[in-house]
Parts: sequence; C-alpha cells; structure tokens
Amino acid sequence: YVKRIQRLALQLEETYRGKSVVCVSHAASVALVAALLKSSIRGFKFAPTGIYRLRRVADGPWDLVQSGDTNEHVSENAATTYPWGFEERHFEETEGNGGGHYSGKAQ
Repeated sequence: YVKRIQRLALQLEETYRGKSVVCVSHAASVALVAALLKSSIRGFKFAPTGIYRLRRVADGPWDLVQSGDTNEHVSENAATTYPWGFEERHFEETEGNGGGHYSGKAQ
C-alpha cells in the first residue's frame, strides 16, 4: 500500500506540476500526505472530513499549510468518530517482511 502511495505522490508531482489538485479519499491516505512531505507516516492522523492543505512553490519541497487531524468545520461528530492514523502495530517487525515495514498485505 505504502509503495503504491509513494508512486502516486511522484505521479502527482510530475503530472500536475504548477496546478491545483484536490484529492478525496479515506483516512489511510494520510500516507499520501506523508509521501508528499517526504516524512514518516508515524504520528499523522486524519479526521473524518479532515482537510489537509499542502503547497509547493516551483520545484521546492511541499509545505504543510493545514493539517487534517481535526474537523473543526463540522458542527457535530458521532461518539465513534475520531481521527485515524497508522498505529505502531502497523509497523511491527514480522517474519518475512524485512522488519519495520507497514504490515498491510498490499505492498
């Protein structure tokens, strides 16, 4: 999954250089934010209806303008609604995966 997201990040950078792009997805796509920022996905959270805003000037690095870890623009949340992010268990070293990688099956 993370490798696919990294490829998508490169494709977005190459295909849409100099243009505004809007991506709508589920919380696991916080990995795309991390890939564009060239950062670890550890610690990133994505709130339901959260909005991440990134900005890139010319070929410079991406800057985080607005974090999507909150959804203050929403007037009410269900009690079961909370910001989601990858937990340490997703990175546990398991036999056969080389250790320390996201343990999702779609690598």
